[in-house]
Amino acid sequence: MSTTIIYFLRATSVETSPLPGLINRITTHYNPTILPTWSLQQLLFRSTPSPAAVDGNPKAIPPRYLQLVTLPDYPNDTLVAITRTAPNSTTDDDDEDDETTKKPSATVISIPAGPSTDEFTQLLLTKFGPLWQRRRVVAVIEGSAMEVGGFRVRVGELRTDVGAAQVVRGVIAEVSHVGQSADGEEGRDGEGMARAFWDGLGVEGAREFRGGEVGKRDDGFGDVRLWCQVLMLNDLYQRN
Repeated sequence: MSTTIIYFLRATSVETSPLPGLINRITTHYNPTILPTWSLQQLLFRSTPSPAAVDGNPKAIPPRYLQLVTLPDYPNDTLVAITRTAPNSTTDDDDEDDETTKKPSATVISIPAGPSTDEFTQLLLTKFGPLWQRRRVVAVIEGSAMEVGGFRVRVGELRTDVGAAQVVRGVIAEVSHVGQSADGEEGRDGEGMARAFWDGLGVEGAREFRGGEVGKRDDGFGDVRLWCQVLMLNDLYQRN
């Protein structure tokens, strides 16, 4: 079992990406073994607002978010995640103030990649269109992956579709401690080791996301929920 922390470095301009500098730091500090490239994609939907929400009723049902996510650790599956409420002030909408909206825990299932995923997506876009509004597509394409001792690092440019173009919003880095922890158990020890690995790079200004922030369930999808939480945050796609 691995312990994963995700970091995000915002791009300061359309022309400038933090990725080359980050890769240079990793290769200079740790002399890693290069692994095959990796990719991910998120297709985000938001539930259609209820009439009460449109009228400004404070007791209206909060929106739900549906994500179709492909991740490198699940090469044969598409992950379907539904979050009933959105993290406060950081998601696709900024109008949720209830305390229960701050740390959502998604319900996750997997469906086979390929034709089954294509059919499900078409159902959402056509027959279920009145229920779910398509919001955005987010992707990492041909990211770099490296291994250093008991750590695996994946880095890549996080891109969003803007019209017919893809815009780089920043760099996403996944640091996973996949080796044995000091006490033989994962958890805080493995998380601390993953953080120490990242801190050794001396990277400043990165935003950190940890698995413990999204709650724990015994269904094996903890890493999926962490990725879903990160990819759904609206402020990752805004310029400073």
